[in-house]
Amino acid sequence: MLDFSELPVVDVHCHPYTAKPQLSADEWVDEVSFGGGSADYLRAGGMNADESALAMLQRVKRDTMYFRFLCRRLAEYFDVEPTVDAIVAARNRSIAADGYPAYAGALHRAGKIETLIVDDGYPLPQVDLDGFRAEVGVEVVPLLRIEVLIQDLLAAECGWDEFSRAYDDRIAAALTDGGYKGLKSIIAYRTGLDIAPGSRSNDQGRIALEKIRGARGRGGDAVKHLRDHLFCRAIERCIDFDAPFQVHTGMGDWEVHLEACRPALLMELLRYPAYRACKFLLVHTGYPYHAEAGYIANVLPNIWCDISEGLPFAGNAAKRIIAEVLEMAPISRVCYGSDTYNTPEPFYASALLGKRALAAALGELVDDGFMTVAEAHETAKLILADNARELYGLG
Repeated sequence: MLDFSELPVVDVHCHPYTAKPQLSADEWVDEVSFGGGSADYLRAGGMNADESALAMLQRVKRDTMYFRFLCRRLAEYFDVEPTVDAIVAARNRSIAADGYPAYAGALHRAGKIETLIVDDGYPLPQVDLDGFRAEVGVEVVPLLRIEVLIQDLLAAECGWDEFSRAYDDRIAAALTDGGYKGLKSIIAYRTGLDIAPGSRSNDQGRIALEKIRGARGRGGDAVKHLRDHLFCRAIERCIDFDAPFQVHTGMGDWEVHLEACRPALLMELLRYPAYRACKFLLVHTGYPYHAEAGYIANVLPNIWCDISEGLPFAGNAAKRIIAEVLEMAPISRVCYGSDTYNTPEPFYASALLGKRALAAALGELVDDGFMTVAEAHETAKLILADNARELYGLG
């Protein structure tokens, strides 16, 4: 049985969070869970978010394999019974006794997490990164989400010349003096990944913005045309500054258009000659379309993929996801990621699950004669940390 528990972790895709010192059991469940809906979601559909409905939401959140894994690992960490009440009580006691920074830092260290590469476009308003660094006690490397910048510029009511110049200048400033190590886009959430290379035309951006301004922010297809152009423009800035570009693919929250998030939709754009120098990271490996991302990382030389969100939120499927990505993806093009957020507990549980799942998947490859035990350990070091360090130029 392979054991990677002592290996360091660089989390290539996650989010900063703010301190939440004391939580009730239900509040904690809402913070650490993935999916399951919310009271606001029910109300928006005309449903009554009464006590019974809220109890139903809590049950759904607690009934996933991910949540059960999280609770078992935290119960071991705190040496308490594996119940939500016992875990939350132990959490709150620890924070009250030692302070939030000590608590959060201890969990990150227990998971051997050394670096967090964070998309600071979530949550909004943006988390103060200096304060976050002080609380978690590990290296924090920020990425600029272009959609936050786009929303700011759309609200500024400026014309195309000023808009495009400000867009380029703010990206340049972020990647030089701003401390950002790359860009991130969630265009898959907004208008989908079917982006034509011809969208790079400056005229497409100008005409689209004029239509949006004339339609007072609506603009129909012009919204997609503008976002597609700005996505292409961001690729060019990444090439200019030799910065990686993370692109959301695959699963997300309930708002995601899953069919428009398939990695395969990006293929024409990724292999476009003018964009071949850009280093792309396909976030979530497109799960549940992760075989597509693994294939693309195989046939195109500047494509990486991370195993976040499928890990930890797909729970016991993590081993299968890793194994299926490695069917085609080169070992040097796969990175650990979690997409965790809100509180430190999921970061810790994800690191544990990632190491266990990776050990199980690589153990089968050892058993089947595809690699030696030594090669499996070297592979784990690459996926858990070293590939991300190389991609982002970290020490």
